[in-house]
Amino acid sequence: MLNSPRDSVSPRLRVRHTGFSLLELLVVIVIIGVLVALLLPAVQKARESARKVQCRNNLKQIGVALHNYESLFTVLPPSSTSDIDHGIWSPSPTQYHLHSAFSLILAHLDQGAMSRKMDYEASALSPANTAAGGTVLSFLRCPSYSGEKFSHEPKYFTVSKSLAIRNYVVMGATTVGKLWKEPDGVMFPRSRTRTADIVDGASQTFVIAETREQNASVWIDGGVAAMVSHPYDDASPPNYARPVLGLNFTPYFDSKGHAVDAGYGPSSQHPGGALHLFADGSVHFLSDRVNVDLYDAMTTRAGEEAE
Repeated sequence: MLNSPRDSVSPRLRVRHTGFSLLELLVVIVIIGVLVALLLPAVQKARESARKVQCRNNLKQIGVALHNYESLFTVLPPSSTSDIDHGIWSPSPTQYHLHSAFSLILAHLDQGAMSRKMDYEASALSPANTAAGGTVLSFLRCPSYSGEKFSHEPKYFTVSKSLAIRNYVVMGATTVGKLWKEPDGVMFPRSRTRTADIVDGASQTFVIAETREQNASVWIDGGVAAMVSHPYDDASPPNYARPVLGLNFTPYFDSKGHAVDAGYGPSSQHPGGALHLFADGSVHFLSDRVNVDLYDAMTTRAGEEAE
């Protein structure tokens, strides 16, 4: 009897390979690697974009709080309630009031409970306020910031080893010399500036910048709440300023030990620059390649610079 066509096929020809060969597996791995390499930057960019939006919203909240404070007290809050030469570097810092602008606007940031915990009659660095000062406040933190939550500056350890930092800073002047003698920014130690005093225009003048500083950045301490647009230079009186832009510049302030040194002034971990809050409440991203004279002009309240 003749074999059927099915029976005539060799068993070897009916074998089916169900797995990948080594070459096919390597090709798949390479393709997956290429796709990951292509997608990862896009994912990271999307995440950074979301973090930047949240950071912008934080600054807008602060802007609203500043204007609510002015509506109540007729002036914008000072960067510090004490003179510029008083701070954590003083022999007895707790004898000075030292509340920062961020401390003063807590009640206007929906932080009534935190504000009630504060003893505004006592020094910001007194034992009465160290518990509050050790609270990490999310609206004072940039989501892109990957640094510490608490200052590691040894001078603060005489008060508390857990004083929380902020990622926003008051822009008090163009140079340290100006901040010391004749501040040309909007908010500075003991200032009583009104929005009406910003003759350069509220939409042309910023009041708050981001900072990635980790030590000289305790949010409750007014002594370190104001920074300037030029890095410090001890050898260049009377302005004590390097002729370069302070935005993302490091080291920003090196005082040879007589004050709290700062690695960074206005700065951020957003690529290429930092967000700034303007006096009209708007928030803009400024490149760290912006012209230094233009940055100075946006720092001053009454520089009368040409637009």
